[in-house]
Amino acid sequence: MSVFKVRLQHITQGLLDFDPSTHPLATGTGSQAATYGQVGEPFGADFPNSGAVSPQRSIFAAGPSKTYRLLTDGETFTDCNYWKQFAFPQVAKEFAFIEVVTDDGSTYSAVSGENSFAAGATETTLNTSYATVAVDLVTTYGGAARFLQLDNLDSTNDATMEINGDAAVELVIVNGTTQSFQRGSLVISSFRLKAASGSPQISWIAGIDSVCNS
Repeated sequence: MSVFKVRLQHITQGLLDFDPSTHPLATGTGSQAATYGQVGEPFGADFPNSGAVSPQRSIFAAGPSKTYRLLTDGETFTDCNYWKQFAFPQVAKEFAFIEVVTDDGSTYSAVSGENSFAAGATETTLNTSYATVAVDLVTTYGGAARFLQLDNLDSTNDATMEINGDAAVELVIVNGTTQSFQRGSLVISSFRLKAASGSPQISWIAGIDSVCNS
């Protein structure tokens, strides 16, 4: 999942919430007239009434699921990379109204299940405690793994894997081998690793679906 910030007010597009009824530049006379188009004074998110949002500081934008999201200037939200199409440099600065705060690296697709990104770790040394490597994919990455591959890099020592917090489900990853869970075989929300013997090194990579929240 990626994090986005709404940027309705910036210099390229002009400034918001200019009050022509009270601002001295509204008359457009004298030396002040020259700066009319460069002045804006945000009234705040509760203008004009307590709890209300200024119409100039909010827009409705079409989301990826044929819905509309209300975007208010300055707010942040977490969603799939559908929203990158409204950010610079995907569009020119004068048209951009979204800022990408963090990017999960996925490429948005209108086909459900194709919005995935990679997560993983390389050469993690195990010992005999599961507590050393305990990966909660949902909490850490925002979703379960639809694909998971683990490589035992050790030429001598085996590793043991516990899947989805079930102590009764343990899998031995033999030294020098690869264990894969392909899409459609098993949804893995968490796993733990420990050494069956010695101190084997494990690398793993997971494919996490980036779910659209709008």
